[in-house]
Amino acid sequence: MAVAVLDAATEVDLVALETVKIYGRAGEHAVDVPLVEFLADAGGAGSIRAVVSETARTAELIVDAGVDPSMLAPAAWRLAGRGWTVTVLVALDRIGEAHAGLRGVPCRLQPWWFDGDAVVFGAHELP
Repeated sequence: MAVAVLDAATEVDLVALETVKIYGRAGEHAVDVPLVEFLADAGGAGSIRAVVSETARTAELIVDAGVDPSMLAPAAWRLAGRGWTVTVLVALDRIGEAHAGLRGVPCRLQPWWFDGDAVVFGAHELP
């Protein structure tokens, strides 16, 4: 008897995968890692997923549904202080919350949403 195992990808998995693909199409190498593997002093945000491109010196932090965007502020400050560009990827329905929680933090916000099965990204915004 054959058993089919479905890989239940989360929204964060799908956003991370699409982000890595975008870097690849631009000729850049990027990896999907827990933030703590890239930034040892990530504080309470260590379990947040990040898509990191060392050659482009960018880190894209993906806000999960249960995460307060403001908890990413210390990590964004640390990364920006080390010369990295930080983008916080947040579901479109939470972009206002991200603006409020990250106001004045050196990062960009980028909303995402689904159009059918496809992940779509909006324009970069400053919090």
